[in-house]
Amino acid sequence: MVERKSRTWVLLFALIALLAASCAAKGADEGASESEATVEAEGEATTTPSDTDSFGDLESPCGEGDYTVDPDQAAGSPDVLRIGVANDRTSQIRPGLNKEMWDASVAFVDWCNEQGGIGGLPIEIVDLDGKLLEVEAAMAKACNGVFMMVGGGYVQDNMEFSGKPDSDFHECGLADIPGFAVSPEKAESNGQVQPIPHPSAEIGSGWIQVYKQLEPENAESMAEVWGDLPAMETIRNQATAAMEAEGVEVAGVFDYPVTGLEDWTPLAQEVIRSGAGSFHYVGEPTNAGTLVKTLREQQWDGNPVLETNAYDQGFIEAAGAENAQGSVIRSVFHPFEEADQWPATQQYIDTVTSRVDDAKLAVLGMQSFSAWLLFATAANDCAEANGGVLERNCVLEAADAIDGWTAGGLHAPTDPGGMGGAPAECEMAVTVNASGEFERLAPELGSDDDNGDGFYCAEDSVVDVPDNAGLGVVDPDRPI
Repeated sequence: MVERKSRTWVLLFALIALLAASCAAKGADEGASESEATVEAEGEATTTPSDTDSFGDLESPCGEGDYTVDPDQAAGSPDVLRIGVANDRTSQIRPGLNKEMWDASVAFVDWCNEQGGIGGLPIEIVDLDGKLLEVEAAMAKACNGVFMMVGGGYVQDNMEFSGKPDSDFHECGLADIPGFAVSPEKAESNGQVQPIPHPSAEIGSGWIQVYKQLEPENAESMAEVWGDLPAMETIRNQATAAMEAEGVEVAGVFDYPVTGLEDWTPLAQEVIRSGAGSFHYVGEPTNAGTLVKTLREQQWDGNPVLETNAYDQGFIEAAGAENAQGSVIRSVFHPFEEADQWPATQQYIDTVTSRVDDAKLAVLGMQSFSAWLLFATAANDCAEANGGVLERNCVLEAADAIDGWTAGGLHAPTDPGGMGGAPAECEMAVTVNASGEFERLAPELGSDDDNGDGFYCAEDSVVDVPDNAGLGVVDPDRPI
């Protein structure tokens, strides 16, 4: 191998590739400059306005009012909501990283301010660009300049906990409703409520139930293939726990360098020798596609079972449309291909593309938009209970109390909550058809398995993952 410094950089790059591709289903040009995005954030480039009375089936949480922000937490003025958006989009290593979350945030702020802000408080978006390697500096900016963090996320979100009084998430008393949490340190921390919870120590097993119905023979045994990084190990542990809970034999657990392999044949042959009728994959979509292509070349006719990040054209291109056909991809979001059937999905597309030049559309952007809607809804509940004054813990408590959250129909029902929240019990499966396009696989709309919103809901399907327990960074002095 190469020297340690080079290896560290390579591992970082691989992690970036994983998260950059995560959920990047249909991205527009990623090259919008920081200056362009800032202008958009200030609301100076609004084009065609979208419906402002509601978002999907959710009454708009934005509008006029007389709210104020607790002056000790207002970062300057109690008459302005200064909200920070964590992102890495100007990273020199991977320009445009998670740009879709910034674009969704810009669009939401413009959409909301057009209606009068939240309770009459205009939102001022604060760019917390961590540039991948400068998260501590971005957090120092957050400590001094924002009321809360909303709708964003860092690839290295464990770096939010620097242990320093002027840059540590807990030391600064910050609060967050993030678009995503990736590391177990962040995902299981307190001081944050996730709209689509991703706790490390639990997983919903409904996706295994769906797969067993679709492919009962191939589902009898599954191999686990994962990129050898700690963040991916937590997902590996979740997947194998779900398999075992649903009576699926784990035929073998195989890792690979997250940088990829020059020749995937040996790994493919290991999967085949395991006798697995399918494999679950944790990693980056292009590598997943390459492995699927290699397996097909070795005459393997099982099923790849993939995480939501494989809902990415890069997966199909790497595998080849014929090889990718029949892959099973789990998701809690309505696919873009069905936007004409789900008003919130179409409204997300219209809102972002009409308000941000060169907008990038992706599932991760929808997660960001869900976070903003949850924040605004919780802020209203907090204000109602707190005499019109917004405080961080008050907002978190209000968000924690919301059940059955769908962001107006943007995704399956979730139970947002502190300390990671509860994993979704409702999911759907997407596949690649013979034309090389993504389409719904299950549940069939209108079938007995359809909960009425296009998802299969498995009650009491949450599985404990003891190997991942106790990894969160927790402030014992915070209630949530």
